[in-house]
Amino acid sequence: MSRFGLYSVALLVLMADQASKSWIVAVHWHWPEEGRELIPGFFALTFNVNTGGAFGILPHGTLLLALAAAVAAVAIVVYSVRAPMPLPRLLGFALALPLGGALGNLLDRVRLHHVIDFLALYAGPDRQWQFPIFNLADSAICIGVCLLALYYGRQPAPANEAVLGLKDN
Repeated sequence: MSRFGLYSVALLVLMADQASKSWIVAVHWHWPEEGRELIPGFFALTFNVNTGGAFGILPHGTLLLALAAAVAAVAIVVYSVRAPMPLPRLLGFALALPLGGALGNLLDRVRLHHVIDFLALYAGPDRQWQFPIFNLADSAICIGVCLLALYYGRQPAPANEAVLGLKDN
C-alpha cells in the first residue's frame, strides 16, 4: 500500500467516525434512555458521553488520552514516512485504521472535551452482560491492532526472534 493509500484509508475512517457521531448527536434525543435496539438482546445504538478512555479506563483522563492519541498518530505517520514503499497491504490497513481512529477520538477530545460513544453490545436479561459502549474510531483502533498482531505473527520466526532480541549474534 502506498502512503497515499494509507492516508486515504485513515481519512475515510476519520470521516466515517465523525459523520456517525454527528448523526447520533442529532437523533438520540428522540430515543428512550436505553437507545434503539437493532438486534434484540444483543445490539443497540445508545448515546453516551465518554470523558475517559476506551472501556471506561481513566474516567476523567481526557487530556492524557488526547496526548496519547496524538503520540500514537504521530508515531504511525513517522513510521509510514520512513518505511520503504509500498507497504504490504495488510500492514498498510493495520496502520491506517488506528491512525484514523486515533484522529477521530482526538478531534472529539479537542473540540468537545469528551468522546461520543454509541455502539452497545450486550446479552442476558436486562442487559446483564454489557460490553462498554464504543464508537467507530474505537473499532478501527482495535481492528488495526489485531491486524498488526496478525501481520507480525505471520512473519518468519527468525525475524521475530531478532526483533525480540532472542537471536544470538
